[in-house]
Amino acid sequence: MADLAVTEWTLESLTHTAGEALRRALVSRGDGGVLSALVEDDLRSALGGLEALHAHLESLVETLLAAQPTPLGLIEAADDAQAQAALVSLEGSLASLRRRLALAAARLRSPS
Repeated sequence: MADLAVTEWTLESLTHTAGEALRRALVSRGDGGVLSALVEDDLRSALGGLEALHAHLESLVETLLAAQPTPLGLIEAADDAQAQAALVSLEGSLASLRRRLALAAARLRSPS
């Protein structure tokens, strides 16, 4: 876990590393590779949603910190349609992760 704090991770490398860790944990299960790949996809999707929300909020802050914010700039910054879509997608990704991780936990507990 200490490696996560000092390593420069990309979205792709982080999700791949997490998927590989689950894959190794489920190595004795024939279907562990499929489940870990699905978890990896869900994790990538969730982190992508967080990045979209971060980008929206960062843009909003930049607009607010402008020397002379304009009415049009504020209205454009308030347009959160993409952020709202990212939230909906994030909610689905998190629900899917919750189900799949529960399934992985059950498989780790049960004999092959």
